[in-house]
Amino acid sequence: MNWLMSCLVAMVCWGFWGFLMKLASEHFNWYQIFVVTSVVTLAVSSLILVLLKPSMNVYSPGFGYALLGGVAGALALIAFYTAIGAGKAVIVVPLTALYPVITIILSYLILNEKIALVKGVGIMLALVAILLVSID
Repeated sequence: MNWLMSCLVAMVCWGFWGFLMKLASEHFNWYQIFVVTSVVTLAVSSLILVLLKPSMNVYSPGFGYALLGGVAGALALIAFYTAIGAGKAVIVVPLTALYPVITIILSYLILNEKIALVKGVGIMLALVAILLVSID
């Protein structure tokens, strides 16, 4: 599967994910949703481990970054599930989908990646979008 098809699959799956999590939040609280979705993730991870047998060097910096990313992802999910349970999906999902702005800023500050004018304008528009989407 090429990168574009992978992006489209991710977009569609995340679209359904946000919608389904809103439905789940009408029947479960955030920690019940977190446990159920984590069990599914654990099952898929176990399947990948058994079928693909990836080798992992726990002393590699990549392992540490992946571990920290997992912690950040878990905290983000908890915050998302709490927000989606209390707020409207049409507001919560777009707001939380603006996380790439944080990635761009961190990449600029820490990795010294350049931000072209167009990307800078995009970041500003995303910040305006936060304001516009959050107006209820």
